[in-house]
Amino acid sequence: MKTKQTIVKQQGSGEPTHSFSCDGGSGSYSWNEVTLCNMLKNEVYIGNTIQNKKTVVSYKVKKIRTVEKENQIRVNNTHEPIIDEDVFEKVNSILEKRGTNTKLKYDYLLRGLLYCYHCKRKLQIVLKKNSRRNSKSHPYITCVGHKSRGCYPLSINYEKFEKHILYIVKKIAKIYADKEVFYSVYEKYQNKTLDIREGFKKKIEKIEKAVFEINSDLDKMYMDKLKGVLLEEDYIRYSQKFIFERTNLMKQKEELQQRLIQTEEKISYKNKTKEEKELDELIENFLKLEQIDKIYLYRLINKIEIDKDKNVYIYFNFSKLNSINENLDEFIKIEEIINENNQKRKVV
Repeated sequence: MKTKQTIVKQQGSGEPTHSFSCDGGSGSYSWNEVTLCNMLKNEVYIGNTIQNKKTVVSYKVKKIRTVEKENQIRVNNTHEPIIDEDVFEKVNSILEKRGTNTKLKYDYLLRGLLYCYHCKRKLQIVLKKNSRRNSKSHPYITCVGHKSRGCYPLSINYEKFEKHILYIVKKIAKIYADKEVFYSVYEKYQNKTLDIREGFKKKIEKIEKAVFEINSDLDKMYMDKLKGVLLEEDYIRYSQKFIFERTNLMKQKEELQQRLIQTEEKISYKNKTKEEKELDELIENFLKLEQIDKIYLYRLINKIEIDKDKNVYIYFNFSKLNSINENLDEFIKIEEIINENNQKRKVV
């Protein structure tokens, strides 16, 4: 069976139209953004088979609708994959951040990474003009539809914001690349994290003990009520007080457990050599770039949140970069001290 594929012409949009023939037949199809995105999202390339993707609304209505992901039938490892699963996940993470609109006039570096700290929605970058006549439009970061969600208004000059973020990211990347500076603080940070974990555990134990005592008191009060030692109205009044206190303690315990899980995750990343190798290579290539590549930013940064007071929170995809970000002032001080010592050695 002969199969032939050749480029026939170039469309106005810059997308090639292909001619395909099989056993003498011919036809044409176009490789556009939607086709490529669907291919990149297709799990068949990592060895999985997905069924029940689409369904008919009813036998009377011929309309077809897409089935939600959780209701699709997924069978893993049905055949040999041709793409590594880690690569597949990274590509889909980048696609998710980029969004669906691929034909924007201005494709900003940080588009897809910016989120509102309060409503957790993606922030939009819009062009605005000032009050001057014939003035040039400038991009601003804003939380579109904030009023309808009860969120806060936001307006930040994107160009200045991007310069600030790139400066911080480059600074953190340089600190990580300088192992002498990085490990002089990171070990201390890790030990500090261990102390924080033990502190959370002790607080949780203390809360559990207090809840146990409250439950014991409630049991005793109930028995006193049954024996007639405690009046019904007194039992209700005291029990409501204890139950309110117990509810607050349980809320505190839940918050502490969440923070404990986050702390455990930071500690567990210490021994991930695969992640270290990937990060070392990524940082090395990132620092060599003359012009910042969006793909590298997507691989380094998970998201950037901005609150109503314009405070910025950067969340990296790597725990070690997050540790530098959280203790940036301390890392910078150590960097300055080490650089001063190195200069003195050169003079001597």
